[in-house]
Amino acid sequence: MSGDITSIKRLLADRAQSIAEKLLPAGKAVGHEFEVGDIDGNPGKSLKVNIGGNKAGVWSDFSTGEGGDLIDLWMACRRQTLIEALDDIRSYLGVERPSFHREQRQWKRPAKPICRAPTPETQCSAYLTGYRLISAEVLARYRVGDAGHNIIFPFLRGDELIMAKARQACDGAQPVPTEGGCEKILFGWQAIPDNCRWIALTEGEIDCLSLAEYGYPAMSLPYGGGGGNKQDWIESEYEHLQRFETIFLALDQDEQGEAAVKEITARLGAHRCRVVKLPRKDANKCLMDGVPVEEIKAAFEAAETLDPEQLQRPPVYGDKVVELMHPTENTYLGQTIPFSKTSGKVHFRDGELSLWSGESGSGKSQLVGQCICHWVSRGARVLLVSLEMAPAQTLRRMVKQSTGGKDPNEPVIRYALEWLGEGLLLYDHVGKINIPSMLEAFEYARARYGCTTFVIDSLMRLGVKSDDYVGQEELVFQLVDWAIANNVHVHLVAHTRKKDHSYAGPPRQDDVKGASELVQNSFNVLLIHRNRKREETLNNPETEPEEAEKARVQAGVSLSVVKQRNGDWEGKQRLWFDQDTYQYRDTVDPPLHTPYYVRLPQAAE
Repeated sequence: MSGDITSIKRLLADRAQSIAEKLLPAGKAVGHEFEVGDIDGNPGKSLKVNIGGNKAGVWSDFSTGEGGDLIDLWMACRRQTLIEALDDIRSYLGVERPSFHREQRQWKRPAKPICRAPTPETQCSAYLTGYRLISAEVLARYRVGDAGHNIIFPFLRGDELIMAKARQACDGAQPVPTEGGCEKILFGWQAIPDNCRWIALTEGEIDCLSLAEYGYPAMSLPYGGGGGNKQDWIESEYEHLQRFETIFLALDQDEQGEAAVKEITARLGAHRCRVVKLPRKDANKCLMDGVPVEEIKAAFEAAETLDPEQLQRPPVYGDKVVELMHPTENTYLGQTIPFSKTSGKVHFRDGELSLWSGESGSGKSQLVGQCICHWVSRGARVLLVSLEMAPAQTLRRMVKQSTGGKDPNEPVIRYALEWLGEGLLLYDHVGKINIPSMLEAFEYARARYGCTTFVIDSLMRLGVKSDDYVGQEELVFQLVDWAIANNVHVHLVAHTRKKDHSYAGPPRQDDVKGASELVQNSFNVLLIHRNRKREETLNNPETEPEEAEKARVQAGVSLSVVKQRNGDWEGKQRLWFDQDTYQYRDTVDPPLHTPYYVRLPQAAE
C-alpha cells in the first residue's frame, strides 16, 4: 500500500471518526460531526471535524480560525512537524514510507564558495535587487551569495552544501556549477518551511526568487527545462518530494518547458502536478513588468491538472445524453434490423462490435445479407468480407433480397447491382485470411470510400484455430479496438458448437463456438435458430392438414437479441423465410406486395 501524502490523506479520511477519537478522546460524535473544545482536547464545541460525506476529515476551530485536514489536525494535536507527523501516521496505519531502489553513487561535495551576503553597494546587489527586483529579504532567505562579479546560488540539503552554481551579475549570463560531479538537487530547500505541503518549481534560480517575492514557496530545477537527463535530479529528490501534496510547475512557456512538464509529471505523478500559465514568459518577467500579486494568484488558482484525456466529468456529455434520451428526427442512433418487433429497439452504433451466431445452416449469412440491403437503402456504406462464399454467389442472393424477385431478368439484375454498388463493397477472397491484411483493407475502405459498417463472415476463416482461445481473445480485442478507434461498426459472424441432435433448442450465449471473450467483448450478440422440425413436418406428404397448419404458423426462424450493451431491449423476433426471394419476413402470411429495398425503374421491371 502506498504511503505518499496523497494516499495517507485518503486513508485518514476513510477513518475520520476513529482518527478524531484517537487524537481528541474527550470529544464526541454528533451527527456527521465530531465536536470538542480545542486541539488540546478541552470540553466544548468550538472545534468540529467532519466525519462523513465528501468533506470527511475537514476540521475547523471556530474560536481560533485554525483548520485543515486530518494531517493538519495530527500535527496540531501532537505538536509535530509535517515530516514527523507523516512518519507517525504511517506507523499507525501500518504503511511504509515510499522508497525505491536506486544505485548508490559516491557524489562529490563542492568546496564552499568564497562569497558573502549581498550588500547594497555591490554589483551583485545592484543587479538582483536594483534590476531584477529581488528583495534583500528573499536573497537572505535563499542564502544567495555575492562573489564580486558573480552571484552564488547554494544548493543545500539542511545545512549541507550539495552543489553550487555561479552566475555573472549581468544579462545573458548562464549559471554554471562551481564544480562537476556533484549530486543534482533542487535549488531552494533552505527557504521552504518544514510544514509546507505544496511547492512551486521554476526553470531557473532567478525565477524561483521571483516567485518567492510574490509570496510563494518555490524551488528551481538544477539544469532548466527539457527532457531526458536534464531531469535526472528526480532520482535524488523523489523521496524528499513525497511530503508535497501539490507540485506547481511554473516553467517557461516554450518547447523546453513543455518537455520538462511531460518528464516531471510522468515521474512525480500527474495526480499531484499542476501546470501554471503565468501572464508572462517566466516569473521574473512578471516581476519586472509589475504584474500584480492578484494576477499571479489567479494564475495559480487556474493551474491545470494533467488528467488523462479519458477522464471527463458528466456535464461534458450533457448534449449526447439528452439526444440519446430524447432523440429528434435528425438523431443518428445507428443502423437497425428491418423487422417490426425490433424497430427502434436494436441499434448498431458506431464504435461497436456485433456478434451473429447460430448453428451451421441456420441462415446467418442470408439474414445478415438482407440486413446489408436494408442498411444500403438507408445510406450506409458497407464492406462485406465473405470468406465462405464467392462474391457472385453472395450477390445472387442479395439481388433477390433487394428486389423481392424470384427470377429477376437481366435488366433488373444489373440495376440492382448498380444500386448495391452505391453502398456496398466486397472483399474478393474465399478462404483463410490474416488479420493485418484484412484491417489494412478496412483502413483503405474507411479512408477512400467512407465505409462505416464492416461485415466479416466468418470467424473460422480468420486464421485462428478453433481451439486457440488466446488467439481468439486477441482477435476480438483487435476488432473492438479498431472499431472504437475508427468510430465504425464491425459485424462478426461465428458458428455455435454442434448439438447432440438435430432438433436441439435455440442456441444460448455459451453455445458460441470459441473463446468466451468473443461474447464478453461484443457489444451486441444476436443468435439465429432454424426450426428444422417445422420444415420436416411441412415437407412430409403424410402430415395431416391440421398438423401442417399448426406447423405453418410457427416461426421458421428465430432471431434472439441476447445482449445489447448500449441499448435497453433484449428479446426474440419470430421470422418466416421465403425460399423464392431469400427474404425473411416478420409475419406468417406473405404481404400483398413483396417487399423490396431498391425501387426499380419501369424499364427494368
